[in-house]
Amino acid sequence: MDKKEKNTEKNKDILLIVSAVAVLLLWLPLSVTKNLAYDQAYSLAMVRHSFGEIITLCSHDVHSPLYYFIAKIFYHLFLNRIFGLKVCSLVFMAFYFWILAVPVKKEFGFKISLSMIVLSAFFPTYLTHNTEPRMYAMSIAVFTLTLFLAYKLVKEFKISTAIPFFFASVFSTYIHTYTMLATVMLYIIMMVVIFADKNDRKRKIIWFFSNALAVSIAYLPWLFSLVSQFGKKAEGANDEYDAAFFIKDTVYEFFSSIMYPKKWQAAIWFFIILVSLVFLFTQKSRYIKIVAGSVIVLGILCSVGIILSIKNSPCYMGRYVSCMAPLVIFAVAAGLENIQSKWIYTAILVLSLLAGILVYRDRIRYEFENGIDEYIEFANENIKEDDAILYADLHNDMLSVYYPDAYSFIYGHKDDFNPYDNDETFTDIEQLKKIKGDVYLICFDNKNPDWFLTCDYVKTYGFHFLYYDFSIYRIYNF
Repeated sequence: MDKKEKNTEKNKDILLIVSAVAVLLLWLPLSVTKNLAYDQAYSLAMVRHSFGEIITLCSHDVHSPLYYFIAKIFYHLFLNRIFGLKVCSLVFMAFYFWILAVPVKKEFGFKISLSMIVLSAFFPTYLTHNTEPRMYAMSIAVFTLTLFLAYKLVKEFKISTAIPFFFASVFSTYIHTYTMLATVMLYIIMMVVIFADKNDRKRKIIWFFSNALAVSIAYLPWLFSLVSQFGKKAEGANDEYDAAFFIKDTVYEFFSSIMYPKKWQAAIWFFIILVSLVFLFTQKSRYIKIVAGSVIVLGILCSVGIILSIKNSPCYMGRYVSCMAPLVIFAVAAGLENIQSKWIYTAILVLSLLAGILVYRDRIRYEFENGIDEYIEFANENIKEDDAILYADLHNDMLSVYYPDAYSFIYGHKDDFNPYDNDETFTDIEQLKKIKGDVYLICFDNKNPDWFLTCDYVKTYGFHFLYYDFSIYRIYNF
């Protein structure tokens, strides 16, 4: 490689890094607010517990504990602020972009690397989870690494690749149940490819089964919890949902704003995918088999979750398989690589930019709603040390993370994985008589205390956040 070629490659590397950093800076404002939806507030409540308590709570829930361990470290590093949890997710997305800008570029070339960075910047599921205090950004980043290393090992076995692949695999299995299932499916595909390839087959087979056994042993401590978790209900799902609901939820998760879903946003991404696949197959791309395998794996993983949810108990939501999003991004990028016309290539990226900006706008709208700030201001001014808060619904209880020192009740809800502190299950109005100060009821605006309380009440405040209108009542004469 002569000096000119070296300079060209250096400029390409700089462009990729600058593009990735620009995306992260674009996403950074999404991490500075206090706004948390129910699942995100759950994460905040979880990291306030000890590591041992997190394990106990997770063993009764539907998630593995690793995310909460790492998020807890970030939470304390940032002085127990919500910002720390959001930065945790952003850091893992930064790691994801590093994978695209460095290893992916080295293996697949500049054009695929750049395409994946640009598409990722505006891909709806990434815009939903990029700073969200949940495990999905972590699962996207770590599973991307696992996929990349698996590809490298199948192509050419090296110990220097096999060692990080083992740790990446174990990490993936402990992030989320569906990331674990995706990793299992990846191993099945690797096994088929290794057996079909005569090149260095014996050594690869010995390594593969030794590695698979080691990963299985590493996961064994959590296996018993996993078995019981498949009987748990996924939050946000109920027994009345059918296959159509889960398919629609998955489509919106990947291709639209999940908070403000719009069919036309999904339609834009379907068009982008269709165009890229046309070029992929008509130009006989070298990545056709990888893309076909990716579609099959994603389809099987979603189908398994949907079938289990219909036949057994709801245990699937579209966000659970967000770790598979990098396969979708790669499939599109692989197709775009075959577009020779710069105008068509640029037009596709601009189209993704258009759809992405509108999803980003929705995220900004959600993150900078002032309802939570209004609630915190009300609580600080009105709720005193001897007062108590009664939450009429599990999803109202999320507000307790903003005011954790207030004693609280939650109506009729008792489980063994509730992480919210100072909670007492409310079953009898006599429980309120031990409260020395005032008792406030928080419920959705379409309800009032009459539906389960016999007492006097007065509405003292109301606010809107996310999908909901909340009402706050002071109740008395109980």
